[in-house]
Amino acid sequence: MYKIVILLFAPFILFAGPDSGGILLYNDSPFILTATIQASDGTYLGQISVQPSEQKNFTTHLSPAKYKHPGTPDVSLTPYIVIWQCPSRGFYSMCHRVSPGSMVRANDCPGLQFCNPKEESDQNQKPASTLKRVEQ
Repeated sequence: MYKIVILLFAPFILFAGPDSGGILLYNDSPFILTATIQASDGTYLGQISVQPSEQKNFTTHLSPAKYKHPGTPDVSLTPYIVIWQCPSRGFYSMCHRVSPGSMVRANDCPGLQFCNPKEESDQNQKPASTLKRVEQ
């Protein structure tokens, strides 16, 4: 019986190593937020738009490349930095020292935790074109 279980789970055990760094992003705010993920040295890793009360996974592959490149930094990617940003380009909050496998909530990070409303366009602006439609 144990041999069958080991054979069934062997592929998962072989490929589920410590080389993938994933975090769970949870937007517990009433605003649509964009989560920007950076490495510990400030390198941009990606960004995800997260709706209110929605959670998303962010995964990056941490295994070393097989080629040698001069000038490669000897800096770890982890812990991550997660920056929660408002649609109006303001910052909602920012978390430092986010370890792989953890869940990051927007309201648990230090910051203003408020988004200003988007600026409305002026209704009295002249149109971009003065062409008029002619009925045929």
